[in-house]
Amino acid sequence: MTAEAQVLRDPIYNPLAPDVIADPHPFYRRLREHRRVYWHAVLDSWVLTGYEECRQVLSDTAAFASDFRRVGEEIPDAHLTVQSLDPPEHGAIRHLLVTALHEQSPTAMADRVAEIATAHVAALRGQDRPVDLVREFARPVALQTMCEFLGVEAPDGPRFEELSNAIVLSMDAGLDPSRAEPGTRARGELARLMGEWLRDSDGAAFIGAARRAALAAPEVSPALLANSLRTVLHAGYESVSRLLGNALARLVATPALLHGTGDPARPDGLNGPGGLNGLDGLVEELIRLDGPVQADARVATEDRVVDGQKIRRGEVVILFLAAANRDPGVFAHPDDVDPGRRRGVHIAFGRGAHACLGANLATAQLRAVVTALAGSGLGLTAAGAPQFDPTATLRGLRSLPVLIR
Repeated sequence: MTAEAQVLRDPIYNPLAPDVIADPHPFYRRLREHRRVYWHAVLDSWVLTGYEECRQVLSDTAAFASDFRRVGEEIPDAHLTVQSLDPPEHGAIRHLLVTALHEQSPTAMADRVAEIATAHVAALRGQDRPVDLVREFARPVALQTMCEFLGVEAPDGPRFEELSNAIVLSMDAGLDPSRAEPGTRARGELARLMGEWLRDSDGAAFIGAARRAALAAPEVSPALLANSLRTVLHAGYESVSRLLGNALARLVATPALLHGTGDPARPDGLNGPGGLNGLDGLVEELIRLDGPVQADARVATEDRVVDGQKIRRGEVVILFLAAANRDPGVFAHPDDVDPGRRRGVHIAFGRGAHACLGANLATAQLRAVVTALAGSGLGLTAAGAPQFDPTATLRGLRSLPVLIR
């Protein structure tokens, strides 16, 4: 039976159905209202859509593993990274990467991120044709920023895109098994490229700092380091470019967000009395509402109870972070942009041992793009419907055509 046929069997959530790809949030809401811990037969997993339930699992690495080897599954070597290992094995590679990260100047990087965003916004001016803000803006901004952060030349365009896309598609291999092997091969090829960069790097950028930190961490194998840096590159490109694209789609659809909240009673937008506070609040809301990472998976290593449901050892749990970020029990009027919400609550970047290492850099890029657009005097008008990639785990636009005025 094909993956598409299998998906049709679940009465609430069919991940790759066209209407779900276009907007999954009504379906997440139906799942949460039906049962916060829901057995999804097609995914052969427990699906969690509530905020507290997701936080519980993210914080319990003893009972809910990212490393499926802990329940006896075989995992290809290319998949072993800082993202997939658990404590205590996870500690050495994460410490190495955090050490390298601390060598980077936050001020210098923020300045460079702002320069990149401003230059790409300026390049939009004067276009007399529809511009695809995904292909011509979001992805180039994310790639240039990540490559400069790592300290490498941008990789070959078409081949790199092919490999990167194969990895994204493989995240949904549970729905379409044909996506698994191309993703594994792509991970291996990018890890080999990262190994070459590691051997050739002695600079002050992130890869050079990681190479120096590795000298003090002989327990971290060269393969694990290369795999983990590959995930840094891939997440910094794919996740951030998709975050930028998703956020831009919202700003195109609701241009008042760049200039105010649209609520005269609380004008705390970018150009209102709230000023920078309005900007920071808007960026947080765009991440909460439009973050690309829809779900993350864990496997139970021992029996646990989540929201009254017993989850047994060996059962897979899929945490719908995007659904949790719209849980009305935590976020009042969860589908609305509210720059005044309390900060640091959403879990778009995860929590606990596997929280995203690049969260600050991703946030800085979105902040820089929003700031540059708000100050540019440019107007963005939709020139066609946004088109999303047919992916469930990492959600992002394939195209966002606009007219620039």
